[in-house]
Amino acid sequence: MERSRVARRQDTTTNKQKNTTKKSKPKTKKPIWRRILLIATLLFIIGVVAAGAYSAYAIATAPPLDEEKLVKTYPIQLISSNGEPLESGQVREYVSINDISEVMQQAVVSIEDRRFYEHNGIDIRRIGGAVIANLTGGFGAEGGSTITQQLIKQSMLSSEKSLKRKIQEQWLAIKLEREYSKEQILEMYLNINYYGSGGYGVQSASKAYFNKPVSEVNYQEAAILAGLPQRPSAYDPISGDQELTRYRQEQVLAAMKRDGHITEEQYNEALNVEIADVISPAPQTDGESYTRAIYARVQAELEEDYGLEQADIYGAGLKVYTSIDKDLHTKFNNDIKSNNVDFMNVENVFPEDLRMGATVLNTKTGEIVALIDSQQAEQGEKNYRDFSREKRQIGSTAKPFFDYGPGIENGQWSTGKVLKDAPFKDEDYNPVNYYEGYRGNNTMRYFLTVSANTPALRAFYEVRDEFGQDAIKSFVENVGIEPSMSGDEMNASNALGAAEASTSQMAAAYAALGTNGMYTKPHLIQKIEFNDGSTINSPVKAKQAMEDYTAYMLTDMLRDVVSASNGTYQPGAFPYDVAGKTGTTNNDMDKWFAGYTTDYSIAVWTGRSNETSDTVMKPNYAQFYFEYMMQEVTNANGRPAAFQQPDSVLSLGNELYVKGTKPKDLEPDKLPAPTGASINYDIPADRGTLTWSYNKEAVQADGYRDLSFTVTEKRPDGSERVVATTSDTSVDISGLTNGTTTFTIVATATNPLVGEQQSSPLQTQYTVQRNQEPAEEEEEPETEQPAEEPAEEEQSNENNGNNGNNNNNGNGNNDETDSEETTEEPATEETPPAEEESGTDLERQSNSESSESNESRGNGNSDRGNGNADRNNE
Repeated sequence: MERSRVARRQDTTTNKQKNTTKKSKPKTKKPIWRRILLIATLLFIIGVVAAGAYSAYAIATAPPLDEEKLVKTYPIQLISSNGEPLESGQVREYVSINDISEVMQQAVVSIEDRRFYEHNGIDIRRIGGAVIANLTGGFGAEGGSTITQQLIKQSMLSSEKSLKRKIQEQWLAIKLEREYSKEQILEMYLNINYYGSGGYGVQSASKAYFNKPVSEVNYQEAAILAGLPQRPSAYDPISGDQELTRYRQEQVLAAMKRDGHITEEQYNEALNVEIADVISPAPQTDGESYTRAIYARVQAELEEDYGLEQADIYGAGLKVYTSIDKDLHTKFNNDIKSNNVDFMNVENVFPEDLRMGATVLNTKTGEIVALIDSQQAEQGEKNYRDFSREKRQIGSTAKPFFDYGPGIENGQWSTGKVLKDAPFKDEDYNPVNYYEGYRGNNTMRYFLTVSANTPALRAFYEVRDEFGQDAIKSFVENVGIEPSMSGDEMNASNALGAAEASTSQMAAAYAALGTNGMYTKPHLIQKIEFNDGSTINSPVKAKQAMEDYTAYMLTDMLRDVVSASNGTYQPGAFPYDVAGKTGTTNNDMDKWFAGYTTDYSIAVWTGRSNETSDTVMKPNYAQFYFEYMMQEVTNANGRPAAFQQPDSVLSLGNELYVKGTKPKDLEPDKLPAPTGASINYDIPADRGTLTWSYNKEAVQADGYRDLSFTVTEKRPDGSERVVATTSDTSVDISGLTNGTTTFTIVATATNPLVGEQQSSPLQTQYTVQRNQEPAEEEEEPETEQPAEEPAEEEQSNENNGNNGNNNNNGNGNNDETDSEETTEEPATEETPPAEEESGTDLERQSNSESSESNESRGNGNSDRGNGNADRNNE
């Protein structure tokens, strides 16, 4: 059947639509990089517009140029803790550019802005060049800002660090260049800078350092002055480090040579002259000299603790509130510098060739109350020395921190910890004591009190070997002391004071002991106030440096240094609670005393130069200065409270230990009985000797003192009497009657932890039969009393540890006598005073030595003799 036209037309239309659909092509997407480029372009345009708008805003809000601010400086104001102003010695004298020597101008332009006379206030080339110069020539070789920008920054803008301020600085620099000549700008810049030592402006600095106007300075002097504004306190040739001054001077001289202002010959000639030979300081008033050290500390703290830059500090009218007690600080400096200190009836006045420095700070806050930079009213040196701030070897003041403190902190040592005073044999570092000889075994308390060296080093080694050197290193660093190192290894000489520290550091370290282990970095700024009225309080905060039990146990032992009769503090005990430590370095180069109460911590250093005789170090002036200052602060502020024992510390007798521990040193062994009794009796002469053996060294190592032996006899008729009480190991006997006499020997001794103790008795018998030969007399008791003699022999043998009393006992007694003399002689020198004061002079052994002596007591006398020989050789 033939299809209709309509159907054929529909098929044709459908096919056309299908063909059309197949032939259509998909749309092509644009590459991703084109999209990124487009977005970046849009962002760049937006950024440029925003930057332009922000720059316009910054410029519109920039302050107008103020000529008064450009030429006027607002020095730092120092305020004491009493609210009174402190004389800072700051001086400013404005000088015309015509009165500034040409070489001075050349030096400044060369080091600060070599294209100063070419740019319009901003030097684009200098910004890039400064980066390269500082990388190749060292930091400070060239700055990024122009002289004009620096002038604007110091005089016109706030200390805020922001993009807005930078834009305003550049805009105002361009504007300043349009309104003032280059000479005017350079004149204002040289008069507004701070140059150290309280000098604002180049004229004041020239007179302070060279005692001459700036119109007369030569190129060597100009190079020093030109380098100062970058870091005034560090580069200060009098108060700062002259090595840093030379480093900066050399940079300036190199820049001047580069720019053709000096020749190669002049450059080399300048470097051959010492900084001290270039400067010639001007004299200062008493007030200026008293506060000079304070001002230098303020500068350092503002930079280090507050993070302020030069422009924020100098010339901005900063008000600094300090912790300095003006009355005490002035009195200390006036009395000491005028040699008006009573040295406790010591005839000598302070020697002219001796130097001293001291710091007094608040124990609880770490705030510095007073500084004594030197005992000299006028130092007479071209390099000002602040001896309160200089670091020196600290001697035995190190022992609480390097030796005993880490042991208490990490090993929970008791104050009765037993240590040995004996020479070292197999160590590279082999120090001796300051006193003659060695004193055997005794407690940590005793050895810290008398400042013994070899026990302190043994404590150092014990902590290092058991807990690692980091246990010591972290402990001392927590109280602000840096140990002496050889590479990564801590030097053993740290144990006796090879580390260096200042009086401020030591006063703060000892203050931590008086505050249950809370350490605060020494500082004297309480808060600062900017000229707009905004303030910043001190960022210095206290931290827990050690456990409270460590701090208190050290304090309790250091009390004995000051108050015990065998302590090393010479002036004598205070009527209130004071703890402290003496310190002396080799050849008496340095002497220290650092001490504290709950209110104040004071560290005093005295020292001499190599050219000065050691006779100037006697008497110990550091101790007498401490005595004077501690009495003055107490008179001014009242009697301090006593140190309080924390709950973490318990006591047993006079010793302390950490709660929850059972220190073996505080648990003495039971007093042993005598051994090896024997009788040598001459019947015809009716007299003889009873002898026995006793390991005195062992019981002394267990802390026993006042050892004695009570000998009683029981006669054949049953009567008893005391033959003698003696400290020897023998007694004379006589008048023995026929029959068997029983002798009983009991040892008695005292221990401060357990009181008086008695040993078990040792008994021996002797039988007399005068109608028979002596040989038969000795045998007959065995026949007549078969039940008693074997029992006695067994007891005697058990005590002796061997058979045959006469031969072995003779050897053993000789050995014990030698050991007794060696041990007791030094103990006699130091023990009695200590027992009267603290009852802690206990000559004990370490655990290993106690074990040896216990073994010796169980063996024969010949073994004891060998044991003593080993101990004497250690």
